[in-house]
Amino acid sequence: MRRALPALALLVSACTVPGTAVPVGGNLALVDAQRTGAALDAVKAAAEAVFSYDSGSPGAFDQAVAENVTGAAKAQLTALFEQIRTNPQPVHLVTRVREAAALEFTGDRVRELAVLQQESGTSKGLATVAFTAVRDGGRWRLSDIALNPAQPAPPPQPDDGSAGGLRDAALAGARTAAGALFTTDSADPEGSYARAQAVTAGPLADDYRAKKASYVEAIRASATKVALGPDPMAGVVALTGGRAVVLFFTTLQVTDAAGRVTSRPFTTELDVVREGAGWKATGVRPVTTA
Repeated sequence: MRRALPALALLVSACTVPGTAVPVGGNLALVDAQRTGAALDAVKAAAEAVFSYDSGSPGAFDQAVAENVTGAAKAQLTALFEQIRTNPQPVHLVTRVREAAALEFTGDRVRELAVLQQESGTSKGLATVAFTAVRDGGRWRLSDIALNPAQPAPPPQPDDGSAGGLRDAALAGARTAAGALFTTDSADPEGSYARAQAVTAGPLADDYRAKKASYVEAIRASATKVALGPDPMAGVVALTGGRAVVLFFTTLQVTDAAGRVTSRPFTTELDVVREGAGWKATGVRPVTTA
């Protein structure tokens, strides 16, 4: 993955973590599909407006912030882009939301996981961001921003057949599958493969069976141990019966043979399907620049 462009690279020091999660039963993400979709569309428009910048028209950025940002996020973005404005080189940064999934929605507050693609000339970069937005003055405004986020999941609703319960069961299943698929140990390649293969179904299971030897050898040859970072984040993009598409983000912790640890942001989409009381992964699509 290419490194994020300056706007988001600088944002790291300005991030804060959103407040406490909504009470159990209060999360309407995907349960109220129409309003959830409208909120995501509004946040998309706001994010694309305030993370794009043209040094030839700085007033447009000020107007975008005034219209689309409130609270702590306003001070963060103002301070961030003041640094970019001092750059003597012309800056023309265009940002678009590639993927987005609602984490929480209460009607007047939404928290989402989003993948932004930034382009400046021939350079492209991706960044995964958690946005919080609130309804303010008749429109949705960004109130908090976290780059490469690691935040606790909202309290899950019971898996009782309700829409919210099905959503949270799919998310729990996707997290479990991701933990098995993306956690490896070169000292135990066979065990790493077996744990991953056990959480797959359909086309992905067929691929694992057909390529077992190459998967095992790749794990052994890596000479690393890979673990998920704390508080991996996941949001359902689409949910139909017992199938879901989940946007998943974590910062992988990669330990090499000398014991050095490197953190690697990792964003992917998981296709998961319900099998009995559990869920298995049928497809994995890492999110890369278009």
